[in-house]
Amino acid sequence: MDRKAPFLTVSQLNGYVKALIDGVDGFRGLTVKGEISNFKRYPNAAYFDLKDERSVLSCLMWSDSLFYLSFEPKDGDEVLATGSLQVYQPKGRYQLYVRGIDLYGQGAELLRLEALRKKLAAEGLFAESRKRPLPLFPKAIGLIVGAGSAAEADLIKNIQRRWPLTDILVFPSLVQGALAPKDLLRAYELSATRKLSALIFARGGGSNEDLSAFNDEALVRAVASSPVPTISAVGHEVDFTLLDYVVDKRVSTPTAAAEAATPDEGEIRQRIDEASSALFVGMGRIVSKKRSEVASLSERPFFKNPKSMYKEAKGEVLELGRRLALALSGAIALQKSSLRRYDERLDALNPYRVLERGYSITENGERLIVKSVKDVKKGDTLKTRLKDGIIVSKAQ
Repeated sequence: MDRKAPFLTVSQLNGYVKALIDGVDGFRGLTVKGEISNFKRYPNAAYFDLKDERSVLSCLMWSDSLFYLSFEPKDGDEVLATGSLQVYQPKGRYQLYVRGIDLYGQGAELLRLEALRKKLAAEGLFAESRKRPLPLFPKAIGLIVGAGSAAEADLIKNIQRRWPLTDILVFPSLVQGALAPKDLLRAYELSATRKLSALIFARGGGSNEDLSAFNDEALVRAVASSPVPTISAVGHEVDFTLLDYVVDKRVSTPTAAAEAATPDEGEIRQRIDEASSALFVGMGRIVSKKRSEVASLSERPFFKNPKSMYKEAKGEVLELGRRLALALSGAIALQKSSLRRYDERLDALNPYRVLERGYSITENGERLIVKSVKDVKKGDTLKTRLKDGIIVSKAQ
């Protein structure tokens, strides 16, 4: 090797490459699609890789840019990263300086769905206080299902098995695909024209994309105003749609929906039989108790000889009469004694009693007692009362 040949230092070469990359406008404002891996966040920045099937690209994102992200990046997220390609000269390594990240594909849809969920929740559409109890004995149940689907067959079979007294009205609808949201809304609006006790939405499991029709905002808002209680049996236990949040009850399978919407006829009959038996036993006990009470009463003297009670009562009445007669006799005697005393006092005060001792009483013409000669005028007719008569005279 010719040692006199020209050469570059490492720093010179790295600087040359940096100048080349920095001088290309196409390396500014890049948007790169890839999957995040090795994501590590530090106080000032986050370091991670973007990768696809064949390559890996180192990335750096400063904390001020991270602050404005609407989600927390994590390994496995498929994203669109926007930034500029730059060379870190000391290490001779180029990397993407990221200013913004957006979820791509399914991740973006989940982000949009979460934003819609939060908005509807903030409006109170998912509040537990809005949930209504399901009817105990439904007269008619509506089903919004795929036409001829396994979910439809499952619901009809189990509803008829459990509570054959109810009518079943099926409103067939598309349950996945681009046209499904509008068709589900059409089926719901049709069901609202019928007199139902409850309404069930049902379909089998599937991917998030398959179930996306049940996340339609117009459908969710319509179901929130349903005049009857609603049940969701969409997907499996782990699958959740926005419809599940707004209905009155969410279950994991069509069979569970049928069980939630109806009573079990067999159980009802068993309860009636048990209640009838308990009533019969209870009535028997009451009748037995009353018979014992009647038997006990029949042993009392009155029921054996009713006249005995009247005889005793008659004796009491006679005794009360005797006491009353004595009381009245004593009261009358007392009153007579008092009358005699009053009579004697009145007699002692009688002015005519003095006539018997030789006195007389003279009245003038005005029938006034003459107490003085001044009470008499010449010509007055005088009446003098003695003990045995009256003398009439005339004053001269």
